[in-house]
Amino acid sequence: MTDLIIINGFIFGLVLAAPVGPVGVLCVQRTLSEGRMHGLLSGLGAAVADAIYGAIAAFGVSAVQLWIVDHQSSLRTIGGIVLLLLAAKTLLVRSNRNNQKNVGKLHTESLLQDFISTFLLAITNPVTMLTFAGLFVTLGATDVGDSVNNAALLVFGVFIGSALWWFALAFTANLARPYLDGGYQKWVARISAAILISFGVYALLTAQFY
Repeated sequence: MTDLIIINGFIFGLVLAAPVGPVGVLCVQRTLSEGRMHGLLSGLGAAVADAIYGAIAAFGVSAVQLWIVDHQSSLRTIGGIVLLLLAAKTLLVRSNRNNQKNVGKLHTESLLQDFISTFLLAITNPVTMLTFAGLFVTLGATDVGDSVNNAALLVFGVFIGSALWWFALAFTANLARPYLDGGYQKWVARISAAILISFGVYALLTAQFY
């Protein structure tokens, strides 16, 4: 029974992390421009947010669940603004590096900032809470909250599944890093910023319907 709960949580984590989204874009872009640890910490920020949502669902904190559903519009608006700011930062950082390429060592972004930015991005996404509810019903885990130990095991599984995905993504992107010169990285930054802007605009537009 314990093994099954952890496996369910692991599946939850993978399902939440695997779809291509803004956090995945940031994870790849930061790995290519800054290094594997920056991509990994970006992913871990989202993994912690997923685990928190898993805890809310598993422990049946109905008041928090209702608050999240009732405030979808505000959360989507905040998430959209964060995405647009991250897109702007991606372009500005790349521009500053181009200007500084002949002036000593380039600035390296803070690992803590990478973690916090993706955590905020993931925690303001109310769709995660709704996805958890659907997964709980689909995999028959609706009674896991009856036991504190079982709920904790599920949350642990969610974190491991999500974190493993981000580790694999950062590791894979890092393999390509030596083969990308400054020109390629510039285009990676531009494409990443464009995708983030698209997600941000979508979040802001859909916020009006909640």
